Amino acid sequence: MTETDKISILLIDDKEVFREGLARILDEQGDIEVVYQCSSLGSLDRIQVTKPQLVLLSSTLSDPDCNELAEKIIELVPDIKIAILGASESGDGLYDAMEAGASGYLMKDMKLDDLLKSISLVAKGEVVVSAPLAKKLIDEFGDLRSSSKSGYEENLSERELEILKLLGKGITNREIAETLFITENTAKVHVKNILDKLRLRNRQQAAAYAVQQGLISDIRGSAEV
Repeated sequence: MTETDKISILLIDDKEVFREGLARILDEQGDIEVVYQCSSLGSLDRIQVTKPQLVLLSSTLSDPDCNELAEKIIELVPDIKIAILGASESGDGLYDAMEAGASGYLMKDMKLDDLLKSISLVAKGEVVVSAPLAKKLIDEFGDLRSSSKSGYEENLSERELEILKLLGKGITNREIAETLFITENTAKVHVKNILDKLRLRNRQQAAAYAVQQGLISDIRGSAEV
């Protein structure tokens, strides 16, 4: 495997021992390269310099917290993938993390094989949530199903419904364009219109919405990969 085939990761955790240990383990894998590991301080600058495909972000950050930092990262690099490393199976903060732009919510104590598979899926654009938390995320989007009775989704065109289904699979604007034989800019406009019509903030909410409405089968749980 060449260097360009590897998944490039930037790891952010304020606990140095955990961070360095995980970075070492990930670097030992043949298909992953940890391009940088750091605390939250100065992490935005390092992301601009290293340009990773995926940011692994600890849920225990405090200044700023992980959701605030995720939002800043997405603003800085809109197409970057973010996976939160959670410390508790209570799921506290799960909804907020996905709303902030995370594509994955994984547990720090999960099995290494499951972690590696989940990282690969998130890097490819899929939405991945640790299995014990997947149902909780769907439940927390229950209000979206209720709000759908007001007819928001009825305002979507056939093309927009088609794109919403693709958003549910976590694919990028470029992949949408290639799938539907449209330009990337046209795909971007459709996505914006979908978010506006459904009153959603980001692609991650749209993905969960698509699951909740039965447009796709499920958000992938990491224990099932």
